[in-house]
Amino acid sequence: MSATWEEFTWIPDDYPWAPDGVSFTVVRHDDAEAVLDALTTSRTGTVIGLEGVNADVKVVGVAQVGDWVLAVAPSVAGLADELMAPLSIGGEALTFATQVGHSNVAQWVDGARTAMFDALLKDGPGFDEPDSPWRDRMREAGDDPEGEGPMPDGLFHTLEVYVAMIVNHTGIELTHELLRSEQFQVGDSLE
Repeated sequence: MSATWEEFTWIPDDYPWAPDGVSFTVVRHDDAEAVLDALTTSRTGTVIGLEGVNADVKVVGVAQVGDWVLAVAPSVAGLADELMAPLSIGGEALTFATQVGHSNVAQWVDGARTAMFDALLKDGPGFDEPDSPWRDRMREAGDDPEGEGPMPDGLFHTLEVYVAMIVNHTGIELTHELLRSEQFQVGDSLE
């Protein structure tokens, strides 16, 4: 069964800062330490939960979640081609990042960027094609890829929609408990 955006409304409720500046990156193929090293200038220790990661805007936190590494940061390091392309070699990397009014999704597969689109405007490479798998992922998540404007409640729910899309694409279990109590390795962000 596919996840829908409604299943992730707790994220902006629990982390009100998240819709204004957060990136969720998932990387398959590399271990958590390799991802942390690629996205940071230095390791600084461990923290518990997303609140610990957000304690400083220059921090990236990573945790192993099944076959994927979850990297969460208040920065947009997960959108940098020069960082993400090498991490995806032999696998895949996927990022949703939002920064005060701008939201983007990027995907790399085996070293090549395959998508980079505007999450709010719903356009850009990897999404514009009528047969784009991201359009199907959006439908699965409960949003209309052709839709313009907010949801029926007057809000856009961009963060929730794209988290659901990532969950549906990867199968990663992104739970309330994970973001609240998982141990994240942290480091100082390159961005």
